[in-house]
Amino acid sequence: MRINIAICDDEQNSLEMIQKELYRASEQLNITIETYLYMDGNKVFDLIYNNKENFDILFLDIDMPDISGLEVAKKLREKGSDIILIFISAHEQYVFDSIEYNPFRYIRKNRVTKELPLALKAACSRLAEMEDNHIVVKTEDKEVKIKHSDIMYFETEARKVGIHLSNGEVLAVRKTIKELCEELDNEDFIRIHSGCVANAKYIDKFSSYDITLDNGEQLIVSRTRIKNVKTALMNYWGSRV
Repeated sequence: MRINIAICDDEQNSLEMIQKELYRASEQLNITIETYLYMDGNKVFDLIYNNKENFDILFLDIDMPDISGLEVAKKLREKGSDIILIFISAHEQYVFDSIEYNPFRYIRKNRVTKELPLALKAACSRLAEMEDNHIVVKTEDKEVKIKHSDIMYFETEARKVGIHLSNGEVLAVRKTIKELCEELDNEDFIRIHSGCVANAKYIDKFSSYDITLDNGEQLIVSRTRIKNVKTALMNYWGSRV
């Protein structure tokens, strides 16, 4: 498996230093990587959010002039990106601020040689775990491998089930809601009414009659499921505090 790594830092010397250490660590770990270097945080956000590049890991400097690494991370997380995010900074005081954006690691620039190989090894293990969390579905003309984390919700649509993905795509498959739930076997997916199941990852708000996804879309919650949905959401949100 080749691992695609984006590195974003406003200083060319830092970019090259991080890239050099990544290739050194990858040789020690016997893994194949491809690195992509950027000096503009907005560019990186656009590439990831609009699926123009398929990055597995993002090494992100925090202190950058036009848009800080923290701002880039905030925008990515608000848009639902679960990319493995590793902050690199010369300033240790940012470590607590960075926690809000669920970073995988925080590397200090003056300790890159020691900390980066450990971070890369752990990230590779996480990617291997994430690779297992997928299902394969068959549409009318193809078979598609879908990561659990990319599914926003799925619902019954004209004798089929429409799987709504985070990139806006909708896949129509000949399965039942029950069959999909059994294949996913993932407690993050909450049944909000008999014909619809939503991924808690994308639920932004909850009321006594509907949920609002982080893209602004609203889905109805049936009366009989209000209590169960609320409990499941509280458990999900509570586990991530």
